[in-house]
Amino acid sequence: MIKLLIADDHNVLINGLKLILAVRKDFKVIAIANNGAEVIDLVKNERPDVILLDINMPVLNGYQTLEIIRSDYPEIKVIILSMLNDKRNVLNMLEAGAKGFLFKDTDDKNLFKAIDYVYQGAYYVSDGLEDILEEFLCDNKYPGKKNKHILSSRELEIVSLIVEGNTNAEIADLLFLSTRTVDTHRKNIFYKLNLNNTALLVKYALENKAFLGLQ
Repeated sequence: MIKLLIADDHNVLINGLKLILAVRKDFKVIAIANNGAEVIDLVKNERPDVILLDINMPVLNGYQTLEIIRSDYPEIKVIILSMLNDKRNVLNMLEAGAKGFLFKDTDDKNLFKAIDYVYQGAYYVSDGLEDILEEFLCDNKYPGKKNKHILSSRELEIVSLIVEGNTNAEIADLLFLSTRTVDTHRKNIFYKLNLNNTALLVKYALENKAFLGLQ
């Protein structure tokens, strides 16, 4: 069971998230907060596994709240939910300790993936933010992974299916893609990870499950 805390100053958004998260029986929303001070108070007793945190909140904003959590409760994972997508904001939140950054209009599939990934210790960002995350990871912020390029969510899906033993054609059928598209993704994965064959990719993936966010 993954225990969740939702922090946002708009109850409409909180209620919508609760309905979406209720679909997953292994998710449990244990608390909600409308500002950063409430988050800190709740964390002391509730100890959530993952916090879904807005940036623009009263009393303590998301950045201030995140700094306190990283200092006092480093085991708690934080995913930022925001519409602020400029590079500086994203980098600031990652540097402050966030494990994920999602746009508020993200779909349920990516929300679920983000929670699963960060709970396991990996990073996850919305599509379009991968380059920013890669810059962060390559700037000595992820020990031991300095030179590794971050994979997109689609590439991570394909890596997972490759590890399971699926061929390009089988992956194409499962993801409703063309075989050529899957082949292109596979080549990009090899390039980003500096690998040159499937056997090495499978070995790397199995040795770096947490980094890649694989089950």
